[in-house]
Amino acid sequence: MPALLPRSLAVAAVALLISCSTTSSTTTPSVSPEASAAVTATAPPAVTPLKIGVLIPFTEAALDADIGASQRRAADLYLKLQGGKLAGRDVQLVYNDESGLDPKTNDVRIKQFLQTDHVQMLMGGAGSVAAYQLRDAAEAAKVVYLDTNASGNALTRVTTGCSPSCTSRFVFRATSTSWQLGEPLGEWAAKSGLKDVFAVYAEDAFGTETAGAFGEGLAKGGGTLTGRAMWGARSGDWDRLVGIIKAQPTKTVFAAFITDAAEGFIDAWTGAGMRAAGYRLLAPGPFADAAVLKATKQEGLGITTAYTWSTELDNADNRTFSDEFKKAYKDEDTGQPLAPDGYAVEMWDAMRVLDEALKVTKGDASADALIAALEGVTAKTPLGPIAFDKTTHNPPLDVYIREVKLSGTVLVNAVIDKIASVKDPGH
Repeated sequence: MPALLPRSLAVAAVALLISCSTTSSTTTPSVSPEASAAVTATAPPAVTPLKIGVLIPFTEAALDADIGASQRRAADLYLKLQGGKLAGRDVQLVYNDESGLDPKTNDVRIKQFLQTDHVQMLMGGAGSVAAYQLRDAAEAAKVVYLDTNASGNALTRVTTGCSPSCTSRFVFRATSTSWQLGEPLGEWAAKSGLKDVFAVYAEDAFGTETAGAFGEGLAKGGGTLTGRAMWGARSGDWDRLVGIIKAQPTKTVFAAFITDAAEGFIDAWTGAGMRAAGYRLLAPGPFADAAVLKATKQEGLGITTAYTWSTELDNADNRTFSDEFKKAYKDEDTGQPLAPDGYAVEMWDAMRVLDEALKVTKGDASADALIAALEGVTAKTPLGPIAFDKTTHNPPLDVYIREVKLSGTVLVNAVIDKIASVKDPGH
């Protein structure tokens, strides 16, 4: 079958139009030479706008464009609500489209950020491959890189032989590792009596790493992965994969796919009558993200996921974030207020923690000053407070066990349990 293509996204039709950096045109009054000299001698140097290069997939042609479209909405909205500034400094977000197929394209676009756009820091990275490229570029250019989605464990770990990547003092992760999304769910499953689990997962870093971590957590509780099937997420043929699951006896299944692949798998799962036959799905959070649930409708009911956030978290920051997002954006299909998804909250968190760090540095984004500030800052976010581990630059995070349920007529990831302050092992 042909590779699955991302859903068409009318990013240009987003209801929010924002200029991230503005320059006022003013007329300078005439002054005497003496006054001019005095001003020149005493005035502080002009502070230029902080330019941030953001690499995410957001155009119609991009794979996993849902991720980038949501993250761009969140970043633009956060900046708009702050008057186009972070910590009082004008900010310009410079976007470029991440390629999930051609790493060389990403290298060209990252080089453009640094050498043509002259950005002072980097953000983004929907996929782990792009995140590792951004890491390498940040290390070479000695600028800070803030990861906003990629979960590749090695980005913030000490690894043998720097494979597939090395940790870097310039890199901070404003989201979770694959391990943080997999291992706690495995422990929870075993504790809940789901001791035997069959795993299916994408042939990429997210799939293999979350499945491996899930198996690790399951084993801690005395459980066992009874079998595995690694699948090309872009290959389709989901009916065949579900057939493989039906051909073995284990009824609890761990599945690690995202965006269009998750939708294809859930459609095939439902078509084969798996839920009615007694099968149960466990997954990392992005498997049942808002766009997936919208596309698969009530086929997603009952899916259990582990994630660091839910629309249902009852805290002031989450309510404010959700309310502002819905006011700013409309669903392009229904015209109704658009609720935020997990990808949006990741970017919002990144912008929030950067804002707090820049307050400490008084707007200074030079690497040494910003690194020290990020290592010491705690930011209030829709997830709750976020602070970076000073060694790994990865945040310990609460992980919520969620189940897809109906709330009135809306599908939500209802919180059914919580594992507090989950810290990636860092190696």
